[in-house]
Amino acid sequence: MISRIGPYTVVALFRIVSLIPFPGLYLFSDILGFFLYHVIRYRRHVVEINLQNAFPEICRKKRNAIARKFYRHLSDITLETIKTGAMTAEDLERRMIIRNPDLPDSYFKLHQSVIVMATHYGNWEWLLHLPRSIKHHHFFVYKPLHNLQFDRYLNGIRERFGGETVSMSLILKKLIDANRKSIPVLTWLAADQAPPWNHPFWTTFLNQPTLFFNGPAKLARRFGCPVLFQQVRRIKRGYYETWFEVLTENPENMSVEELTLAYVKKTEKMIREEPSSYLWSHKRWKYKKPGDKPVY
Repeated sequence: MISRIGPYTVVALFRIVSLIPFPGLYLFSDILGFFLYHVIRYRRHVVEINLQNAFPEICRKKRNAIARKFYRHLSDITLETIKTGAMTAEDLERRMIIRNPDLPDSYFKLHQSVIVMATHYGNWEWLLHLPRSIKHHHFFVYKPLHNLQFDRYLNGIRERFGGETVSMSLILKKLIDANRKSIPVLTWLAADQAPPWNHPFWTTFLNQPTLFFNGPAKLARRFGCPVLFQQVRRIKRGYYETWFEVLTENPENMSVEELTLAYVKKTEKMIREEPSSYLWSHKRWKYKKPGDKPVY
């Protein structure tokens, strides 16, 4: 019983914080960002190494400026994620504008499922209203948290507008079942997550050897799904826009490697355009190729 008090207390606190109006939320975020960067120094070493390796051509002063902007972004998206629980669909539609829902809908009209390859960039948690604008049934693929209480809480928020959260280990079964029932689905994956150390697919990403999941490409080829890349851009504080671009309409004509590399290229281009919106505090490069020196 004692071990369960912590998570329930934090969830209750999240619900209280979610009721704070946006002006107050961003005032709190300014304070939180200052403490994360200057006082707690949350993963400062990880952020500095990631930026140094990704942008060796940029001087230290400019990398530090990116780091400071990143910590403000990190505190913003942390509180925006908590705020999501109290936001209406109309709030989300106003603050995360979907520019071209007609693109995925064009495949729905053809009764085709699609794979959407997204990134941990901008505010990916504010994409849960996609099912209101796009006609497919939505599978939001995620990696379950170790704490079941937090997992249920977050998934309850993510599924409010018709999407279905599916763990990575179950998505193949879900797609086989949807295909058997002839249900066109949109499978959303944040495909830049770090795979286990023994995953076979390596490529160069942001100037360093990087592991990537090749599962999304394998799923696209197996089920013949067109593959879309999802772009996200911050318009101003608390407001974003998102749109889709076609990676391929015929995945059977591309190898798993070619399709994955097309995604990697798009992701890197997006990050280089506005680096501070990427998740630099994540230990994305914690695994190195055999024989390489560890990053962290």
